[in-house]
Amino acid sequence: LPTGERRRGEGHWVGQGEGRAAVVAKSGRQAVGGAGRSYLSYGRVLYRGPAYPLRGRWHVDRRASFFFGETGLEGLLETARLARVPVQRMARTTPGTAITSMQLDLAVREGVLVPWKKREPEAFKSGLALLTADKGGLVYRPSPGVYAGVGELDFASMYPAIMVHHNVSPETVNCPCCGGVLVPEDGYRICWQHDGLMRRVLGPLVELRRRLKQAMQTAVGAEREALDRRQTALKWIGVVSFGYLGYHNARFGKIEAHEAITAFGREALLRAKELAEARGFRMLHGLTDCLWLQRRGAGEADYAALARDIGADTGIPVSVEGVYRWIVFCPARILPKTTVPNRFFGVFEDGRTKARGIEFRRDDTPPLVRAMQERMLALLAAAENPAGLRALAPRARRIAEAEIARVLAGQASPRDLVVSRRLSMAPEEYVNDSLQALAARQLLARGLRIEPGQSVQYLVVNARAKKREARVLAVPLVDEQSPYDRAFYAGLCRQAAATLLDPLDPL
Repeated sequence: LPTGERRRGEGHWVGQGEGRAAVVAKSGRQAVGGAGRSYLSYGRVLYRGPAYPLRGRWHVDRRASFFFGETGLEGLLETARLARVPVQRMARTTPGTAITSMQLDLAVREGVLVPWKKREPEAFKSGLALLTADKGGLVYRPSPGVYAGVGELDFASMYPAIMVHHNVSPETVNCPCCGGVLVPEDGYRICWQHDGLMRRVLGPLVELRRRLKQAMQTAVGAEREALDRRQTALKWIGVVSFGYLGYHNARFGKIEAHEAITAFGREALLRAKELAEARGFRMLHGLTDCLWLQRRGAGEADYAALARDIGADTGIPVSVEGVYRWIVFCPARILPKTTVPNRFFGVFEDGRTKARGIEFRRDDTPPLVRAMQERMLALLAAAENPAGLRALAPRARRIAEAEIARVLAGQASPRDLVVSRRLSMAPEEYVNDSLQALAARQLLARGLRIEPGQSVQYLVVNARAKKREARVLAVPLVDEQSPYDRAFYAGLCRQAAATLLDPLDPL
């Protein structure tokens, strides 16, 4: 809402400031607390900023709140309600806190003993057993190129659904009470006599998300958007619930449960592949919980029928994301005869565009390069088939050439060329003079410290300058008169254009 505008019928104000949205009650006083910290998550260094909770008011920092950024106010409130965590605290924490709170709440209400000690050690395994169990999700590598009539099938909330369907929980893996159900490959056994904690926690969430997505089919406008934000919040809780089973610092964590879930996931994807091939479909690509299939003459009804059969066979609901007019699996830059599994773009029959892993989807792509690639893709999206796609390639190439010429002529705005990169360590700890390290040191010299996990924004002035201080300019020092490295940014434009156009060259 605009600053100071009041929601009708509500006794609070919604105000937006630089980098934050605050829901503020009529009275209360400020209390400052918390401190920022850097931490490692899935190989990435992240940063959580300091918390500034208010008394008698709700303060939600848009930049610091994961849930507000991903799911809006509706998703944040839904999560706070389900997790029984105060809104301000929920806004400053991750989905892991939400799922842990739900587990603790259920455990206390049902009289389940809560482990007083975290970091339960992993059971001993031989080297061969470890190689067998610790595989993660199943990933195929498609052949690079352009394909038509491809259907994308998605397992709905695969890992939470596996936990519910197969009763995977820390206390149900290799339980002492019964012989259990054998886990594929791993050899673990899952209890079949008692419902596990994870099934009891996630079962209602999976069902609620199903109902929200069902309601979205008939809702329109703001109501549909609110439902979508709520179901997205539940999706994130489900995704993180799987990761937390393998997290060394989780209260209810057990690595064997984590490995059992991925084993069931691999088995489900393989069974789906076999079932599809038995019905004449060709599997082009598979990625953890998604399948890309192709069969001459198949329409959305054929893919929907196949999805129902796979869901019935695996016990995990499967949905049809859509049927592509055309889809391009991009070749790897170093080995062009292979592909990167999560790097593709395409257009569905209903006109929706989907892209993963290419430049305009990346956070570190300058706005000018992102906008250029988006314009090129919007032009290519008009193609009805691969032949039409290749026919539009020259026009898309002219968009890139015009942008490159503008960059080389020095006519681009420096603000549109800003690069954003996340620091993996403190500025003074960098040994190599990477561009982001140089920019962070510029700010540090002026009294502004960028912590590991935070992003630093800079303009590349001369990437090959002998004086390292002259290579970049941190954003606070950039203005419209700042010079930029024309060759560097022209190269970024060429690379983004090649991502879209190189796969279209006829064999």
